[in-house]
Amino acid sequence: MLVEPSIEKIKKQANCPFEAAILVSQRARQLTEGAQPMVADKAANNVSLACCEVASGTVVAVPGQKDPVIPITREERIRREEERRKREQQLEEEKASRIGSGLDSLLSAMAGDDQSDDVSADDEDAETETEE
Repeated sequence: MLVEPSIEKIKKQANCPFEAAILVSQRARQLTEGAQPMVADKAANNVSLACCEVASGTVVAVPGQKDPVIPITREERIRREEERRKREQQLEEEKASRIGSGLDSLLSAMAGDDQSDDVSADDEDAETETEE
């Protein structure tokens, strides 16, 4: 149960209680995804921290803004960069693998063509000898 800040302080920051609930839930989601807290409070969880931020006025609803910029922590930024590097490395390895398998099939096809050319040349020589 939320004791501090009071629900009344949170509702003052929004036009209606439903808007306050949405504001707190969106901010709590941002905190969960790695956003930096905007108040120096030792809240028990992200929802309590979001309530403190809304009640203090540091987080406000902006009409019409749908994609806010979320400041992220240094650790989250490093984690995301490592994930991006891993994805790029996997794509490069897949690309190299496809190129390698394509070259292998091309070489085997060329080797098969060379053998079939040799066989057809032998057949032509044999036909020429039988005609004479």
